[in-house]
Amino acid sequence: MRQGPAYLTPLAVVLVLGLVATLSPIPKFLTDKDVYEQMSREWVIPNCDDLQCFRVLVPITLGFIPIGSGYLKWRAYAVVCEAVAAVLMGRWVRMLGASHRASQQVTWLTALGAGSLYTLFDPFTADPLMHAMGPLLMVLLFGGWILTAALVAAAGVFGKEFAAVPLFVAGVTWLQQRRIAHSVRALVAFGCVVAIWSAWQLSSRAVWNYAPVQHSGKLLEGAFLAFWLANIGPALAVVSIAAAFGALWILWPAGVAWGTRELRQLTVAAMLPLLFFNYVQQPDRALWNFAFAVMPAAAVVLDRIPAALGWLLVAVQALLNLRIGAQLPFVPPVRATLVAAMALGLVIVWRAWSAIDTSPAPHKAVPYTS
Repeated sequence: MRQGPAYLTPLAVVLVLGLVATLSPIPKFLTDKDVYEQMSREWVIPNCDDLQCFRVLVPITLGFIPIGSGYLKWRAYAVVCEAVAAVLMGRWVRMLGASHRASQQVTWLTALGAGSLYTLFDPFTADPLMHAMGPLLMVLLFGGWILTAALVAAAGVFGKEFAAVPLFVAGVTWLQQRRIAHSVRALVAFGCVVAIWSAWQLSSRAVWNYAPVQHSGKLLEGAFLAFWLANIGPALAVVSIAAAFGALWILWPAGVAWGTRELRQLTVAAMLPLLFFNYVQQPDRALWNFAFAVMPAAAVVLDRIPAALGWLLVAVQALLNLRIGAQLPFVPPVRATLVAAMALGLVIVWRAWSAIDTSPAPHKAVPYTS
């Protein structure tokens, strides 16, 4: 199949996300808008009791941009970051052996994912930057740019602590592969980035008397997970977690089973931080940070099915996420689209399983090059 100019997909993603951001309603509940906008003007809020006060990178950066304000500027930031995340995710799965068509479908599944579209609804967060950090750092790390990845992560932790995670995942992946030198470099970089984040946390508390009221630090009392479950109840929690990935919950294990040993090692490496972050943060939002571990497995399945079925998945997932993520009121309700997505996921996995004998060779991981 003939491929169009390389810029068409990024441009289309930006235009689609921009349209969604324009249509998305303004949240009617309290968000972190006030604290982030105050930080964009003042940088530091003495005696702050909000955890967001530690996450200075995004508001300070946006404060230097004189054009736009409020939701206009912050939704534009979310659109750009989520578009970058989507394009880099396509590149990441391509590095692991996905076809051009599967990488394109992964790009759109990422752009129109639940976590991505939620940031267009409520952009006052560092999440868009973290969504881009995941695939960016994996592309750098597995492309042989460990030092560059470490420097990017060191800056990223001033946005949110998740920026250190890909270094850990890469290090543990290489450890399983007995690439000891590479693993040590990645894990030492991870330790250094965590040390920078810790120093920032401690110095902010000492110098500006930051004393955040938070549930995440109550590790022996269920952390944020217990608080979240107590407030929304088990039933809604299950629906929220199911909707976070939708049909990808079904494609993910199938792709891991059919993929390479390297893909299984990557999945194992991501499990510990995934479980930890879902314990200390809001699970349905924390999950999307780990899309970089899910999408390579999804690409394995997408490469085993007809193109039309893959694009149908993109469309159904988009319908689900436009409602639960972007909160568009005219989209069908979540209970209908979630059931449709899960049913389609089962059909896709069945179709891929039945085509295993005639499918292309398994993905081959790109070896690390120094």
